[in-house]
Amino acid sequence: MINKYKEFTEKHPYANVILLMVFTSFIGISIEWIINKDFIGAGLYTAIALTLIELLRVRKKNS
Repeated sequence: MINKYKEFTEKHPYANVILLMVFTSFIGISIEWIINKDFIGAGLYTAIALTLIELLRVRKKNS
């Protein structure tokens, strides 16, 4: 399983970053909703900014 994940990461680095950010954002939003019954929209801007930074890092690494 880990070997398949590493292979996917090497073949599709951008998709990997986007999938990880969507998955972790969903977990964070779910936890916030379960605990406080609240949705913090400003957190999405942070997630988007971090995703863009990570995509730029991956682009630089692959160049």
